[in-house]
Parts: sequence; C-alpha cells; structure tokens
Amino acid sequence: MRAFKVAAATVGLSAALTGTAVGLAGPVNAAPGSGGCTNGSYPPANSTVAMSRSRASVGMTISYQARCFKPGEKVTATVFSTPRVVGTPTADKQGTVSGSFTVTSDLKPGRHTLELAAATGTQSASFIVVPSAAAAGTSASTDNGSLAFTGSDAAKTAGAGFVLLLGGGALIVAAKRRKHANAAA
Repeated sequence: MRAFKVAAATVGLSAALTGTAVGLAGPVNAAPGSGGCTNGSYPPANSTVAMSRSRASVGMTISYQARCFKPGEKVTATVFSTPRVVGTPTADKQGTVSGSFTVTSDLKPGRHTLELAAATGTQSASFIVVPSAAAAGTSASTDNGSLAFTGSDAAKTAGAGFVLLLGGGALIVAAKRRKHANAAA
C-alpha cells in the first residue's frame, strides 16, 4: 500500500509539473450518451458556452455555441458590461444554441461577458475586447483566433516529468531493499 501511495504521489507531482491533467472518471451526474446533459436538469453544472475566440477588437465577429437547453427553447444572448442583446436563437432538437455577433465600438477594451438566458437557466462565458491595431497606431495584423506561442518547450517539461517518475521508482526500490536488509540483520 505504501508503494502505491508513493507511486500515486510521484504521478501527481509529475502531472502537476508537466501541466498534464490526470483524469480517472467523467462527471458524476452525466448520463451515458447524453453529452453531459442530464434529463430534467437544464442547464447542468458542467455545461459551457464555446466561443470562437476569447480576444477580439472592434469589427471582429465572435461565434458561440452552447448545449443543454430544452429543444425549441428561445434563448436571449446578451453582452454585459454594457448590456446589449446580440441575438435570440432557438435551441435545436438536441438542445444546442449557436449564433454570432460583431464587437461594436460601444464595447470598451476590457473583459466582457456573453450571457445566454432562457426560462430553464443561464449560461455565460467571458471574452476580452482589445484595442484595435489602427487605434493603437500600429500596422494591422490578422487574427485567426489562435493562441500565441509563449515559448514553452513541451519536450523539456515531459523530460522533467519522466526524470521525476524514474526518481520515484528508484526511491521505491531503495525503500524495499532497505526493508529487506533490516529484516535480515
């Protein structure tokens, strides 16, 4: 049992250092084949709003999609900081809502929230409005919605995790040898 605890701690430590999530089970309340939606509970706690981009400047379009609404339900999409209705989509047969809106000049730079509200519940996601390249006095750039490379080297991080796993294994072997040596003496 002790060896298992050491091994579990080593895996947990290496996962934390490498930024890898170690998951053993899905959501407790998700019914098989339901995509995370549970009958009679709309929207469930693990439902989220997916957005095409998390950062946008004036004139860019942001698409969104959310699930777990009741089929045929009317949903009001509102952007907050300055409340503005940006759409009223209807949930499809699977309870999925999708739409898009354009970031207008009345949304000042900073964090804003898209809220999807219906009779059965509300879901939301945040996004950041950044100053446009023209307003900042720089040349225009294209934004394909992808994240910038931050300089992280996954190979080095994975190597460090592997070294930690080897070190944990060596500690387990050393502990067993010490236990057998003490028992023989």
